[in-house]
Amino acid sequence: MSTSTSTSTSTRTTVRRSTALVAAAASIGLLTGCSVVHQQLGDAWAVTYEVTVDQPVGATLADVHVEGADGRGDAPREVDLGDRKTRKASDGGSRWTRELVVLAEDRASVRATPAAGATATCHILLDGGREIASDTSSAPGEPVRCSATTPTFD
Repeated sequence: MSTSTSTSTSTRTTVRRSTALVAAAASIGLLTGCSVVHQQLGDAWAVTYEVTVDQPVGATLADVHVEGADGRGDAPREVDLGDRKTRKASDGGSRWTRELVVLAEDRASVRATPAAGATATCHILLDGGREIASDTSSAPGEPVRCSATTPTFD
């Protein structure tokens, strides 16, 4: 084999590899771009996570986790908020709330653990009113979890 044939074969191999890499990078870019566009333009709910506790104001909730995005266009994620204090609720107990954005047909979830001796109830509300999930801890001091897939827009 001549040197020019060897060089030509080597050049073709390099061009093929480069083309494959560029195609792969473009595909990843398109997928990422589509995700960002969907986060910007997709139907989204204002989701309120609410955890009520049968203890007075200032009760501590431990190991609080929520799922969603802080604002429209932000990537959804699960966030560990650590410990949170409750505030006075109209029913005489105490409550903690957090509002996030969750796209339609994505998962919304909240988890929290009340102090020993306390029972907690969680709620997931759409646009401040429509409840899509609720649960109560199985025993005092046990964690409470709510999770639901948000509905499509009507």
